[in-house]
Amino acid sequence: MDLLEAAMRGGESAVDVGANHGMWTAALSEAVGPTGRVYAFEPVPATYDVFRNVIRRLGLANVEPIEKGCTDSPGWAELAVPAQPSGPSDDMQAHLAARADGAGANGRTVRAEMVALDDHLPEEAEITFLKADVEGAELFALRGAAGLIERRRPTIVSEVDAGFLAGFGLSAGDLGGFLAERGYETLHYRPEDRRLEPAGDLGRYGHGNLVFVHPARRERLDPFLP
Repeated sequence: MDLLEAAMRGGESAVDVGANHGMWTAALSEAVGPTGRVYAFEPVPATYDVFRNVIRRLGLANVEPIEKGCTDSPGWAELAVPAQPSGPSDDMQAHLAARADGAGANGRTVRAEMVALDDHLPEEAEITFLKADVEGAELFALRGAAGLIERRRPTIVSEVDAGFLAGFGLSAGDLGGFLAERGYETLHYRPEDRRLEPAGDLGRYGHGNLVFVHPARRERLDPFLP
């Protein structure tokens, strides 16, 4: 989130894929300002209800909450909502595919509508930032936004989780490769000294966030670059 003020300008738009209870959405809302727009996607019904209340209570008038998931194959899907060891649902880890290590197998399932960002977002929206955190399904969300990515070159922050990615037969390298083909470089943020550095071997990232930057947007992040 340290990057947001530099990465965006007032009046631009951002996309939050996997908004959950709205932590990133609130930060994006502030970054784009009252004349900007945040398109925030959250497919789990119970989580979406909390998220919508958060938006209302914080008065985030520039946020459009959308009760849908994002993929490259629009339709309906079953999401697994694992149970915490103490019993309650762990909505923050709702996911499409099982973890390769079997973690979080207990819980419930919910039915959710899935859309492609290219089909759902207005083509004229000046989207300069996209955040994706959908438990291993990030590549599918980005594939569904291929037109947006090629047209707008947004800066992208994506979670990588080796366990969830493996559930789809994927790795962080697949995510990086998809964006590298579109001219993006992959960076890792060091909060201890507020610096971005080349990510290097993506296989070493078990869990965390990576930053993908296109040359068209790189200058904005100069304060964080070597």
